[in-house]
Amino acid sequence: EFRRVLFRSVSQSRYHKLNRKTENQQPELFRKLSEEVREKVAALTARVKADASAGADTGTFEFVISTSDFDRHGESIDQKGWDLQWFKLNPVVLWAHDYNAPPIGIADTVEVKDGKLVATGHFASAGANPFAQQVRKLYDEGIIRATSVGLIVKEEKGNVITQAELLEFSFVPVPATRIVTGK
Repeated sequence: EFRRVLFRSVSQSRYHKLNRKTENQQPELFRKLSEEVREKVAALTARVKADASAGADTGTFEFVISTSDFDRHGESIDQKGWDLQWFKLNPVVLWAHDYNAPPIGIADTVEVKDGKLVATGHFASAGANPFAQQVRKLYDEGIIRATSVGLIVKEEKGNVITQAELLEFSFVPVPATRIVTGK
């Protein structure tokens, strides 16, 4: 009985030491993963921009990506309340808010115009992301005609989002907002 208690005590002690060690390493692990993701996105962004500037026609788009109209969830976004600062540092365009897949493009501009959030950009090359060119073809053929914003709500009053940080926007088959279409 004494051996079992001693073994349990030693095992638990090792577990707690390992657990504390892991907890102390988590910020470092998070920092390393963040750096790795940032480097990969920067490399992809550079490749896409290089392809575009080298004359490769990767396809461009212009979209109204958000309006103040009430969406299917019964919410509205005040277009004057967008925080675009961080998005502009990493202007990724995704497919259907899939944060685990490579971006399908990047936004060249994003701004509030005439009370609507409007973005222009270009698709990733086939060499960087072949799926991006499939989405481009669907867009060019008028099959994909909508986008959706990924955001963090910073402030809201009732069902109106008054302040929000734009994280990304996505090409989607069915948007929450009814009026977010390409021009």
